Amino acid sequence: MRSLSRTIGLGFIALCLLSVALKAFVPLPSALGYAPVDLGFGAKAQPVEVVIWYGTEKKLWLEEAVRLFEAGGATAGGRPIIIKLVGLGSREIADRVARQDWGDDPRPAVVSPASSVWTEVLRSDWAARASGAAIFSGDPTPLVLTPLVAVAWDERASLIWPNGSAAFWQDLSAAIATEGGWAEIAKGRGFQPGSPEHTKAQGWGFVKFGHTSPLTSNSGTQTLAMLAYAYHNKTTGLTTADIADPAFQSWLEVVERSTLDFGESTGTLMTNMIQFGPSRFDVVMVYENLAIEGVEAAQRRWGQPIHIYYPPATILSDHPYAILGDPLTTADQRAAAERFHDFLLSEPIQTLALQYGFRPASPRVTLTGAGAANPFSKLAQYGLQVDIAQQVETPSDEVTRALIELWERRIAPLTLRQR
Repeated sequence: MRSLSRTIGLGFIALCLLSVALKAFVPLPSALGYAPVDLGFGAKAQPVEVVIWYGTEKKLWLEEAVRLFEAGGATAGGRPIIIKLVGLGSREIADRVARQDWGDDPRPAVVSPASSVWTEVLRSDWAARASGAAIFSGDPTPLVLTPLVAVAWDERASLIWPNGSAAFWQDLSAAIATEGGWAEIAKGRGFQPGSPEHTKAQGWGFVKFGHTSPLTSNSGTQTLAMLAYAYHNKTTGLTTADIADPAFQSWLEVVERSTLDFGESTGTLMTNMIQFGPSRFDVVMVYENLAIEGVEAAQRRWGQPIHIYYPPATILSDHPYAILGDPLTTADQRAAAERFHDFLLSEPIQTLALQYGFRPASPRVTLTGAGAANPFSKLAQYGLQVDIAQQVETPSDEVTRALIELWERRIAPLTLRQR
């Protein structure tokens, strides 16, 4: 009898030790999901790494969002989630993922280019390479919105658009193609040679316009699309026939031949305008959030007011979040990517995006909220607008390809000769 009691006691102790071991090493249900109890010993659960290839204009917001997300201890399948950000150009993202060209970068589980133009290009390219297979797990969804705007030194912009920017592209294209530069423009606005205004304009040289290269940057492609829409006097339905129009191509060549610089990055373009001042650029096309970041710094540095101008019909970047499907990702990676997606669309993180100059995708966060941290209230004197009157339709991937091919064939060789 005593032997039986001893056997039962030893068995109970063994079961207890086994349960402790299981609790330490195996994920079990808890109030926070499936997570092991950390007793300070035993194997740790391997993290789920989610690599995101993203357009660099979101850099500051995403880095802060990742810090907050990881600090919250989020898990997927009982495994901690680690987010790794890789900043690239939007076109490069679409091109490299379609070719599965990871290079020296870690393979992405999520892509977030500046515009859904590039997720559609990627979808099309992948389907062509993979016999119609889908590349995304679910549909890409917008994270934040930002329109393309012009940033210009106010004194000079008043000569280009003295009566407002209703004829934005027509006035700008005429100005940058003017052979006599600012002096001739000033004279055309009624300032005769010898007047203080004309003398000042003479010192400005030619109109220095800049936008990024459509071969590397989403904003460069968007600028081309807006030029095409403006030339054809439409806001929707841009076609490949519009791009093939010889008259449009000749006009575009004149405009682009007179453009000072085609930067590879929109952020770098805005930084150069701030660092080098009016001697480098008079007008640049950039994202609204980058203009918000830079207008106060530019005025402090150069003592001249700088202004944000909205074309009569602008174009929005919607910054889609697209989770790649099987076989490029595992089930745990997709679950972890969904957790981070939901976090990015939560009210606090969308409010954070607003503070960084983005228009939130979530309808729960308005452009009139966030108090003193809201740039749309703080920077209205620089031309920042809450309401955008009109937008052009985002071109199809077919039209986008035609625009880029045209620029590569007819414009890129001109830029090389200029250098």
